[in-house]
Amino acid sequence: MKTFFKKKPYALFLAPGFVLYSIFVIYPIFAAGKLSLYKWNGIGEKVYVGISNYIELFTNSDLMSQMMNALLHSLTIFVLTVVIMLPIQIIMAYIIYTKARGSNFFQVAIFSPQFISTPVIVFIFTLEVVGLGSMTRPWLGIPEIGIYIVWAMISWAGVGVGMMYFIGAMKMISFDCMESAYLEGAGFWKRLWYIILPQIKMTVLNLVLVSYIISMTIFDYSYILGGINGGINGNVDVMSLFFYRTAFGDTNPLGGNISANSMGMGTTVACVLFVMVFVIALVQMLMVYRKEED
Repeated sequence: MKTFFKKKPYALFLAPGFVLYSIFVIYPIFAAGKLSLYKWNGIGEKVYVGISNYIELFTNSDLMSQMMNALLHSLTIFVLTVVIMLPIQIIMAYIIYTKARGSNFFQVAIFSPQFISTPVIVFIFTLEVVGLGSMTRPWLGIPEIGIYIVWAMISWAGVGVGMMYFIGAMKMISFDCMESAYLEGAGFWKRLWYIILPQIKMTVLNLVLVSYIISMTIFDYSYILGGINGGINGNVDVMSLFFYRTAFGDTNPLGGNISANSMGMGTTVACVLFVMVFVIALVQMLMVYRKEED
């Protein structure tokens, strides 16, 4: 062991982080995978059932219906974020990067919601009546738009984070490149389209992945707004809330206050959610690796 550390002294710096990461990240993943193969309520004896929990999850009509509803809502948040919020974040970052008039105030104003806690944000959005003129109505009382309200909350609170990522990426672009484009007559928006975007596309790809992970793991907004059942007919239900309801909810899909298999099935849902995130993350890593090779 001493010889190993002498030949590779950098391992001494990596070892503490690797040990902590293994204990708090890698081990829980494998422990959860193992637990999903058992029937267990978190208190009594664990009974090994193999892949029966997975079969139950995908064949039980009630469980499947709730999971697909939650998955659809999570994917809706993801698509809306990528299609609407990412372009807005890029434009905001570009305005600040080019030091347009009022950009300093604009930067502070956009990033300030980060300092507001989630319950306060939900309270702000749960004002009884919001709108102008004929549009004034209790929007949160309309089940069909519940998940869009959740997305609006997340977007309002997190728009500054993505913006800062893009600002950092833009600051890494060569000033000479931007100056040359300006001298050749490229306008404000042409410089964004032909100079900025091609050079920050890997950052855009990374933010798409981050948006996917957030949309699949968001929990607090839906829980505070709609409770453990995900609102009216599950109108704000998301994947993480479905997992929580299955494992810990008083009215979990398997029935009863403490289901005979609440922890086993809940862990199964968590493992399925992990696979959904891991596969997309793996695809993104392969794309980055190929880009670096090219």
